[in-house]
Amino acid sequence: MCHRRSTAHRGYSLIELLIVIVIAGILATLAYPSYAAQVNKGRRVDAIAALYQVQHAQERWRANHSSYADDPALLGLSASAADRYRVSISGASAHGYVATATAQWPDGACTTLSLGLQGGQVVHGASGAATPRLCWNR
Repeated sequence: MCHRRSTAHRGYSLIELLIVIVIAGILATLAYPSYAAQVNKGRRVDAIAALYQVQHAQERWRANHSSYADDPALLGLSASAADRYRVSISGASAHGYVATATAQWPDGACTTLSLGLQGGQVVHGASGAATPRLCWNR
């Protein structure tokens, strides 16, 4: 009786596993910047929504008062947008205001977003490494 030795491999070798881990690491390294940019863009939506809420509340306030409000609390709004942005109002007068959302997390591209009413025109602004157009998703 002759016994044959089985030459079939069972499982994976250490080298094969290391190659898979290295490839997965390279793919993760390439994908992370894109993922982080999408997360930041999603967070900016919170700030944009908060600034538009300020705009609508300011128009309601101005309909009943001689000037725009200079405090989000007067408008019945929170001073933060999902704890990621601090919302403030400056330059409130009878003719306009500037509402600003300042990032409370490291967003180098769009540190602040602003929405103002100046001379009857709505003005969108931003500061940081990116252009206002990019920050406002336009």
